Amino acid sequence: MVKILENNEIDFNSIELSDLIDIQMLQKFQDDFAIAFNCASVTINKDGNPITKPSSYTKYCSKFVQSTSRGQNKCAESHRKMGEEAVRLGKPYIGKCSSGLIDFAVPIMIQGNLVATILGGQVLTEAPNEGSCINIANELGTDEKEMVNALNEVDIINMRNIQSAANVLFLVINTMVKDGYTKIKLDSLAKKLANTFMQTSATIEELSASALNITGEQENL
Repeated sequence: MVKILENNEIDFNSIELSDLIDIQMLQKFQDDFAIAFNCASVTINKDGNPITKPSSYTKYCSKFVQSTSRGQNKCAESHRKMGEEAVRLGKPYIGKCSSGLIDFAVPIMIQGNLVATILGGQVLTEAPNEGSCINIANELGTDEKEMVNALNEVDIINMRNIQSAANVLFLVINTMVKDGYTKIKLDSLAKKLANTFMQTSATIEELSASALNITGEQENL
């Protein structure tokens, strides 16, 4: 919920993504984006909690990596670091997650302030490393063979395509959010002007009343 400070400025810490964009529309956009660019995607808030439902998650991640608390914690930590790096850069950040897949973090920002982050990827840029996958499976306590099979189903995508997908997402979503922020600013300005008008009207009424009193006193004199 957007809060307006005493100086009529917007409190950036209070802004949530739902204040700037319709979440159902974002979900549809995210789902279509994931299908079009052949990658997974989910939107999280500043605290790392999901805002949208996951789109096109791989079996490797949903059924194996994130099926254990240890895997979930490793994913959360990996996403946190990638999100922080994206905010520092002020643009999408691409890197390898703790489970060996390529992910990207797209910051959603308003005037340098982070509002939310879109995480995506769950792809590979080269042939999967089955040995590393077996080590991860042993660490998480999941079935080695099934996890390797799931890894082999992960799409292999050119890094340039991943960068393009992240950049497109960054430009589109931040433009949409900027429009939402502009509307909030206009609403805030309208309220500020309305308050100023009311204060001016009250002052004029007081002056009018004073003028009438003076006129009455003059007549008495």
